[in-house]
Amino acid sequence: MAVVITKNQRRSVIGAALALLIFAVVVVSVSGDDDGVQDARTAESGIAVESELPTQRFELFDGASTTFEEFEGAPLVINFWASWCPACVGELPEFQTVHEQRGDEVTFLGIANADIRPAAVDLAGDVGLTYTLADDPTGELFRNFGLIAMPSTLFVTPDGQILEVFAGQLDESALNDRIDELVAAS
Repeated sequence: MAVVITKNQRRSVIGAALALLIFAVVVVSVSGDDDGVQDARTAESGIAVESELPTQRFELFDGASTTFEEFEGAPLVINFWASWCPACVGELPEFQTVHEQRGDEVTFLGIANADIRPAAVDLAGDVGLTYTLADDPTGELFRNFGLIAMPSTLFVTPDGQILEVFAGQLDESALNDRIDELVAAS
């Protein structure tokens, strides 16, 4: 017996699938701690807390090549962002403010994920970002971390262990709270 699916039924199935996908993304983005923002210590981001950083090389905005190992020795905040991501654009000024306040305690690394280089460079200039910026044009670094939500921020101990992964937008207060925890653990 052949099953015939009409055009409207196909649209309904596709619409339901898209709604389910959107629901899943929203749940991952807002589930977690009491302030309604995901706390990645639950490992919902796909990264096991306290895992190590990848060893691959990547390019900085200034053209230099580096690895995460070169950032060892100080607490590190890695923020994956993109010019096409409204939540990323919203949090970048907060990251710059905290960097200006606490840059002597913790190193900041911003990584433009799957972005068009000129758009990422323009946004960084418009926001006035002064911390180290890198490019992940194909999203390979992002995928190697197992990340699924944008923006995503990793909090890394001086010896290169990932203490926490946070998926979603951070404001100045939440970022400072997490840096306090990172510094205390370092």
